[in-house]
Amino acid sequence: MFPRHTLISLVILQLWTNWIASALEQQTFFPSAVPLAVRTPTSNCWLNTTNGSNPMTTWPTFWNDQHILGWAGYIKVDGLTYRWLGAPGPGNSSTWIETQVTPTQTILTVQAGPMQLNVTFLSPIEPSDWGRQSFPFSYVYLDGTATDGKPHSVQLYSDISGEWVTNSPSTGIQWSTTKTSNTVFHQVGSTKPTSVFEDVAEDSVAYYAISSGYPDLVSIVGTDQGLRAQFATQGEGFTLTSDLAGQIGNVRGSDGKFPVLAHAMDLGNTTSITLIAWAVGVARDPIVTFSGVLRRAYYWSQYATIGDAIDAFMVDFPKARTRALALDQKILQDARAISQNYADLVSLSARQAMAGFEITLSTFPNGSFDFSDVKAFMKDVGNSQRVNPVEVIYAALPAYMYLDPNITGALLDPLLEYQNSSNYTNTYAAPDLGGPFPTAPGDPTNLNAVYGIEDSGNMLILVLAHARSTGDRTLIGKYYNLLKQWADYLVSNALIPGNQYSADARDGILVQSHANLTNLALKGIIGIQAMAEVSQIMGQGADAQDYMASATSLMQSWVNLASISGHLRWTYDESTSGLMYNLLADKLLQLNLVPASVYTAESMTLSDNQVQGPFGFPLSSDNTSAARSDWTLFSAAAAPDNTTRDLLITAVRNHASSNLTGGIFPTLYDVQTGLVQAAPNTFASPAQGAMFSVLALNVANQTIVVPASSTTRGASPAGSNGSKAKSHTGAIVGGVIAGIAALLLFGVVVIFLNRRARKDRNANDEFEAPRPYQNPVTEHDGTAVGPQPSRTFGSSIPSSKTILITQGKFSPGPLPATSQPASAHQLSSSGRRSSLSRVTDDLRSEVERLRQEFQQLRADQSIPLDAPPGYQ
Repeated sequence: MFPRHTLISLVILQLWTNWIASALEQQTFFPSAVPLAVRTPTSNCWLNTTNGSNPMTTWPTFWNDQHILGWAGYIKVDGLTYRWLGAPGPGNSSTWIETQVTPTQTILTVQAGPMQLNVTFLSPIEPSDWGRQSFPFSYVYLDGTATDGKPHSVQLYSDISGEWVTNSPSTGIQWSTTKTSNTVFHQVGSTKPTSVFEDVAEDSVAYYAISSGYPDLVSIVGTDQGLRAQFATQGEGFTLTSDLAGQIGNVRGSDGKFPVLAHAMDLGNTTSITLIAWAVGVARDPIVTFSGVLRRAYYWSQYATIGDAIDAFMVDFPKARTRALALDQKILQDARAISQNYADLVSLSARQAMAGFEITLSTFPNGSFDFSDVKAFMKDVGNSQRVNPVEVIYAALPAYMYLDPNITGALLDPLLEYQNSSNYTNTYAAPDLGGPFPTAPGDPTNLNAVYGIEDSGNMLILVLAHARSTGDRTLIGKYYNLLKQWADYLVSNALIPGNQYSADARDGILVQSHANLTNLALKGIIGIQAMAEVSQIMGQGADAQDYMASATSLMQSWVNLASISGHLRWTYDESTSGLMYNLLADKLLQLNLVPASVYTAESMTLSDNQVQGPFGFPLSSDNTSAARSDWTLFSAAAAPDNTTRDLLITAVRNHASSNLTGGIFPTLYDVQTGLVQAAPNTFASPAQGAMFSVLALNVANQTIVVPASSTTRGASPAGSNGSKAKSHTGAIVGGVIAGIAALLLFGVVVIFLNRRARKDRNANDEFEAPRPYQNPVTEHDGTAVGPQPSRTFGSSIPSSKTILITQGKFSPGPLPATSQPASAHQLSSSGRRSSLSRVTDDLRSEVERLRQEFQQLRADQSIPLDAPPGYQ
């Protein structure tokens, strides 16, 4: 008998499964490419379905739709082999039935002889758990049943190639296989990894994993022609033999064969297949260099080795699937309240938006993680190598507001930190952190003055959106003077932009020859009003009144200049029209700055537009071919009526569902033909988070508070009159906390020394990369280990839990025959120290963190008399 709570869980899971199945039956969406394993800018695999091509005959590709990622899957039924993933090879192609897309999953339904399979590619979206969200792995799992109801002999096989980690077939690669208590995984990486790359990251390592408990499991590395042919031709059973010698070679050997990393199993005679799962991932370590500091992915703070992380990921699969089904249900239910067309767009864009960035941590000199320093770094996928492009973050804002608004803060934090330093002296906001990714040196050049209004307006809007949707005012408190500087710049420049460009000029296609774009001026004026709200939040009443007066006056002037016969001009001096997509910022932030007549005029302008094409409206009437899906959805969400909203949504959905045109859900395309301009430009951009624009309108504002540890530069919080009065409750709680602290400190000492005394694990660790560090904390049940993200940015109070790491090294040469696990006292970059000295220093750090945490807890108990009023 199952426990009662287990039965309840199974019932809930079945209900979710039935709901998803019912939802999928209603879909008629046919995008030109569908996401398979899409987690980060470098772990980003898609399947091309252009021109209605059979996905059973196509190799998956990297996001640029040019670089093949070798990934094959086969099923053998009663001795006959069928392919469920990959281009033609041994055996028969399965009969493709349909492809369905949800926000977290892509499901290929195929017929393989008497077996009907659902091949599901699940890229988890874990917004509430940054450890899981930062882990660059995806699942592929199979379930199916015999359509004739009879048992059949079934064997399964799947592999990946070294193409996942290199840009050239002649590149040298090395591979190995590792067993853990629950998992078997292969890994492959370049023999000469380099952090300089444009497309596939050649400093990465690809992994292919499977749970070790499957029957008759065979995990082996061989050539594509050798292993696949063996599996396909050996009748009902199989015994796979490697035709490779050693653990090093080229992506494609001189004989034309590719080394592949395979897992296969024999399910015996069965009428059904139940959730057979593999995991694939591409990991890099470190992630990015910012301000000269190497930063690591957040998940490394929770696991000692990559093996521990993979093990936990595989063990967590049933729960991860349940969470994904629940998230799909929530998103699709909200989106279908708008329309099915809108639900299709949200489904296709969700993984793309969430894969555009990496969540990182810095480390202390002793190797421990600094949990007060959480920063996210976005690559300008589909456009350039720029890091944290401001206009792309602005476009993706709706997705982050809906899924996890703290992501916006993590992306803004490094931008603000850099521009608040002496390295940046311009009076307007920077467009990015420079590049090329994964290096973020900053962008101090004054050549970006032509984007001064664009970037300054974006930053003010983004900062306020983050504070409103999270209730956290740390960023606006810490960088108030910097924000004020940008607002002052806008007061002087926003109304008459002159020859400044909007973000669209960065595509190299939409550069306008004329000046004074009204949509750009609108963004600048809204940015000023956003600063008025920021000042109000910070208790700076005089500043708030000044910026509000400026914004109101400038808005009235803008209305007079931009309006003509009940319509809106695209420029002040011409009778052109366009998508005033920046209206969304006024609506999203509930600023109520823009008169209702402006929204009505924009709706009339669109309804009278004579240049609408089969796939929507061009961005402006002076370039009748170029359409932008992100800005079109901004305009849809800002529309004053559902008719205009749905017209814009349907146009973008029609393009997204037109698989006669290629591309990985591009943002820029020809409105008449649907063709992508300058491919692969704008492919797979996280800017498609704009598809969540309508849903973001329903994100509730939070009461804005400031953590006790944050500081304000140039502003004093309202109510901060110097009073030192404390509540009696705070004093009592503080005394209790002090007593508990003593016990916990003692416990920390005992636990810490026990950790230090443990022997290192996992001797079977010949090639465990990327792994320049170790962290001795792990669990194998999928439960998050270690602190979760500090949802406060710029705070000086770290988490009370410190996780210690030691340094190791990725060997760029051939794999040694044997290797020993890294020592617990391995040398750091600062030189060798004794074990006792390391323990003493690390323990001191642990105790100091805990002491600071209790100080914060005590401070939190006494804030009612000192804190500013909650902002509504």
